[in-house]
Amino acid sequence: MGAGPVEAELVAEQRSIVPAQPFWVALRLKMDPGWHTYWLNPGDSGLPTRISWELPEGFTAGPLQWPYPRLFDSLGVGTYGYTGEVALLALLTPPADLRAGATAILRARADWLACEQVCIPGNAELTLRLPVGSAEPPPDLRWAELFRAQRDRIPQADPGLSFSALLRPQEVTLTAKGFPAGGLASSYFFSEVESLVSSAAPQAARWDGQTLTLRLARVPGSSGPPARLKGVLVVPDGAGERALRVDVPLSKRAGGASALSLAAARSGFLLALAFAFLGGILLNLMPCVLPVLSLKLLGFVQKAHSSRRGALLHSLVFTAGVLVSFWLIVGLLLALRAGGQSLGWGFQFQSPGVVVAAAALFFLLGLNMFGVFEIGVGLGGLGAGLQARQGWAGSFFSGFLATAVATPCTAPFMGSALGFALSQPPALVFAVFTALALGMSLPYVVLSASPGLMCRIPRPGRWMETLKQVMGFPLVASAVWMASVLVALSGSAALLALLIAFVACALGAWVYGRWGNIGRRRTTRVIAGSLALLLAAGGLAFAIRVAYSAIPGPAEQTAASPATGIPWQPYSPELVEELRARGQRVFIDFSAKWCLTCQVNERIALRGREVERHFRELGIVAVKADWTDRSETIAKAIAGYGRAGVPLYVLYGRGSEQPVLLPEILTPGIVLEAIAKLP
Repeated sequence: MGAGPVEAELVAEQRSIVPAQPFWVALRLKMDPGWHTYWLNPGDSGLPTRISWELPEGFTAGPLQWPYPRLFDSLGVGTYGYTGEVALLALLTPPADLRAGATAILRARADWLACEQVCIPGNAELTLRLPVGSAEPPPDLRWAELFRAQRDRIPQADPGLSFSALLRPQEVTLTAKGFPAGGLASSYFFSEVESLVSSAAPQAARWDGQTLTLRLARVPGSSGPPARLKGVLVVPDGAGERALRVDVPLSKRAGGASALSLAAARSGFLLALAFAFLGGILLNLMPCVLPVLSLKLLGFVQKAHSSRRGALLHSLVFTAGVLVSFWLIVGLLLALRAGGQSLGWGFQFQSPGVVVAAAALFFLLGLNMFGVFEIGVGLGGLGAGLQARQGWAGSFFSGFLATAVATPCTAPFMGSALGFALSQPPALVFAVFTALALGMSLPYVVLSASPGLMCRIPRPGRWMETLKQVMGFPLVASAVWMASVLVALSGSAALLALLIAFVACALGAWVYGRWGNIGRRRTTRVIAGSLALLLAAGGLAFAIRVAYSAIPGPAEQTAASPATGIPWQPYSPELVEELRARGQRVFIDFSAKWCLTCQVNERIALRGREVERHFRELGIVAVKADWTDRSETIAKAIAGYGRAGVPLYVLYGRGSEQPVLLPEILTPGIVLEAIAKLP
């Protein structure tokens, strides 16, 4: 049964069943001429066939057994599937207490996607009735040939063969040893792992003695490869074919790459370095970094009319702070990823403790700018003090802090560079992040090394005190932004605790500013400094404890939806797959509350009336992938698009298989132009 170009039926290999004795059933699909359905990995497009069982009590169903597919190549798009007739086998086991003479009613829902020039999703509610007997059940001769033919196409393991797989930047090399004869040039590998092996690219097979080697091109932009290579190797076998099961570790060791693959890897690496360097320069213009620029601006003003050599040295120390901060972040990121966690750029702001500490740091820096307190030598270890001091430590900490607050932002060109980097060996990852750090530091070095530019800055005077106080407001605004991030992570209770911590920090800063200055006796300064530290540390400890205890559960997080004119749906891979199967246009917004660029884009580009009207009139389904809190699913999805962090905007047209990736910085015009180009 089933409407459209596919006929679906549930059939059994035998005419009856016996208690506790397993038996085979099959989902039989018969396609009209020219139409095809898909394998468990559909390739560049399509959807695999699914079956959902509704069995009597006590029955169990094993996994579907998939016959090996064939390759369909249409205009460079490769897919895997079946034509004519196919049967997907499953082994069912009845309970031991099944009563002889009864009838077992097996029900299942089958869903498939059938394609010719167009694609039509189909489904059917299927029923199979089998009597229960006590003797050996007779075979159902109507389906004997169907089961035999499909079993011949189900891949089997061969203990006489040994397989190995090597992952390279542009390809996967599959090696099979133990074949007794040659003639295997027409062999083909069907990967069960999506987004790894390109189904459209040709596979180069080479026979050497008893060893078959296949070079499999990787999917462009693929990242986060799996630990194992799974699939089916189809080799010639006399007048027919033989399907072999492959399930081997995917080795990432270097060496043995061809000159072509090495050249491709080198060009991709150099492009990633260039993009990272350019993205680092543009990162200075991102809203996350602007508050720290106010601090650096004061430093340049104060050094503008001192020695040129001193200003240049300070900018180089600032660069060292940026480098060290980047290296620490990438080292921690790689260590956590080695432990099995899927993390990306800005991952530390998914921790409420980091957000509380960052908010308090910005708040204290703002109070320092307003003149509530000044840091003396005795308390020079405090982070705000390092920032306020004019020595080498102040320049170093400026760079360190600039990197720390830059991580919620992704500048243009950064996304693709970081996405490439995080799929490479650690040495290449550090090289790309170093290029990013050098790009971010370049404007400061150029400014400090240019006498003409430095001389244009007015001479120091009373106006600098006013400028210093004005520069405090962006820092306090950053603290407010961090407070909003904390609300998204841990709710309103954590916000109240953070405000209490702010009061404690402000009281401590006032005490230190009133009695901790250099004009007071040493005993008074020590008491004031100790009390200030106790107040600040106590307030922060309280806020962090409340923030972690108030983290909402998954249900609460899923229920959250941004209050915009566009009706957003919470992200899941299944939802996107279902929407695309129905032919819907889909817009996916990968964002996070701690990503200031994401919030700016949402307010400027995604809340305009024209954008909302186009979404509504064209039936574009808006999906929100909120990465504020750690999500393995969203992290893997971001990596699948070749990116390392947010913001990421993905647009699918109706029937289009390749997504459109929008820039990191959005305007209404950019969104409308991308929508207008949809097929």
